[in-house]
Order: sequence, then C-alpha cells, then structure tokens
Amino acid sequence: MLRWGKRWSWLLACGVSMSAPQLGYAQAAQEGAASSAQVSAESRVEISSYKGPELRSYAQMLKGLLAYQDKRQHAPDSELYFILIPKKKEMRVEGLTMRLASDETSTSIPVDAGGKFQLPLIELKNDNEYDLILNRPKGQFYIKPYVKSANLTPDIKRMGDLRLECQVRWAIEKQDVSVVFSTYVKLLSGGNPCEARTVAVYYFAPVGVEAVTFDTPKKKYVIPVNSEGKYTLPLEDKSISDDVLVSFVRTDAAHQEQ
Repeated sequence: MLRWGKRWSWLLACGVSMSAPQLGYAQAAQEGAASSAQVSAESRVEISSYKGPELRSYAQMLKGLLAYQDKRQHAPDSELYFILIPKKKEMRVEGLTMRLASDETSTSIPVDAGGKFQLPLIELKNDNEYDLILNRPKGQFYIKPYVKSANLTPDIKRMGDLRLECQVRWAIEKQDVSVVFSTYVKLLSGGNPCEARTVAVYYFAPVGVEAVTFDTPKKKYVIPVNSEGKYTLPLEDKSISDDVLVSFVRTDAAHQEQ
C-alpha cells in the first residue's frame, strides 16, 4: 500500500494555538501510495497540517479518561485536563459555560479563563446517556488533552506527561481517522501510534517556543520547533525515561543558547 520504510506523521496539539487544516490522513496516504515502495528507512510521509479535534460526545471523551487511567504509569502524579481552543483568533473563551447533561441530571463543568476543564469519570448505561453542552456552538472550538505532573514550572513537562497525552488523544480519535491510516497503524505500528517508530507524532508547541530540549545519560536533545510551530519527540524510545524533563525554550532564551 504504502512506502513500508516511511514514517507516518500524526499531529498532536500541545500548545494553545493550532493551525488550519490543509491535508487529511487519507489524502496524504494516497499521495504516499502513489510513489515507489522502495525507499530508505529514514524517509517519511509528511502530513503537512491537521484538523484539530473538536469537542466530542461524553461517551467518546470517556475513552480518553479510561486510557488515562489505564496508561497512568507514564505520569502517576499527574492530572488530566482538556483545553478548549477557539478556531478563530477573534473568538474568546470568556463567558463560556459547559454542562454534562442527561435526561435526568445536569452538572456544571467549570471552565477556566484559558479554556481548561476536567471531566468526571461516569459509568454509562449507553453511549447517548450524557452529552456535553456548551453555551456556544461546539463547532467553534478545538479540544486537546493536557497532562501535567505536579510541582513543575509552566515551561517544563515530563516525557511521561507527553506520552500520556498522546495515549488519551488516540483513544478519543482513533475511530475517526481514515481507513488507510488506521490499517497502517494496525499492521505496522502495533495498533498504537504513540508507541511506534513508524509514526512520527507531532505536537504543536506553546506560543513563543522556539525549541524543545531534554537530557538523557547518552545525549542532550535540542529539537527545533518548525515554521508551522510543530515538533516531534521520540515517544517510542523506551531508553528515554518517563521522568526525563522536557523544557520549552522561549525565543529569547533559545537565541542565547546558540
């Protein structure tokens, strides 16, 4: 189907801004399949941009909550949040309210000034039992998981936090990706792009970040944020501990290091 030596790219929002869609999974897969299958192991298929995930039903968000519990060994002293991100710069989250509602109950979900909120873990009788209701159209916002271990400064995360964010997002979104991408992940990536060498998981960096750095016993990693505000991490490398601290280097600091 595809270039067996190539890596697929999967984008995961990590910052508070996201770009507009240009290429979907299926289109990129078709372009990759049109080329020769004999390529070097270092080449990769690039999906240049990604449509950010929108707020899903509670039943689908619940899959992310369960994945967080199941994979929490990556970040045992962490909390899981979700962040609502306006699709347009002129939109604001001020005044935004959210409710978790069923036919019998309605529970307010606090949303802070940055669009961050937490969801309760509820056992469902059926997938349509609860719905997440905003006081604005759902289509106005993207959503991303945000995992953060305790006692860390704003521009530092553990590698385990970022691995766990990936697991939460994949649990929520995997039923919505293209058939081509899903098949590729099942056949060549063990069913999970967060743990596969064949899939490059891209994150969007926080605004103003120019590089991502972390140290291991073997080397110091300095990973530049590209022109689209993205960076990738070797999530699948088990030699890199979950406890490794990943630093987001702001523009001025990055220039000082050079």
